[in-house]
Amino acid sequence: MTTARKPAGDLTGRQAEKLAQARDAEAKERAKSMATATIVAESEKSDVVVDLVENPKPEVEEQPVVVEEAPREIRVNANLTDVVIGQGNYFTFEVGVPYRVPAFVANHLEEKGLVWH
Repeated sequence: MTTARKPAGDLTGRQAEKLAQARDAEAKERAKSMATATIVAESEKSDVVVDLVENPKPEVEEQPVVVEEAPREIRVNANLTDVVIGQGNYFTFEVGVPYRVPAFVANHLEEKGLVWH
């Protein structure tokens, strides 16, 4: 970029010209360092061996399989008022009344011996 020489009394123009030259020199230096970094990265890539023979297993996060059980019908053998089964699940049961409940509720009450058979 060629520009006309600024007059001696134009301090702002001369300062801008010096800053532009410094910016151009810095840009050229950065371009050289980026080219060097690219060459280094490509040479490191050529040193890595990709193994396609053994068919490596992909890293997969294993998660447990949750199978929901069907709701069940139960009768309790004792009166239960405001029983908490699980977080935030409140139940009230009366003796002799048939209830259709989720499987986890039936399993919990059966473990405690509260289901009438």
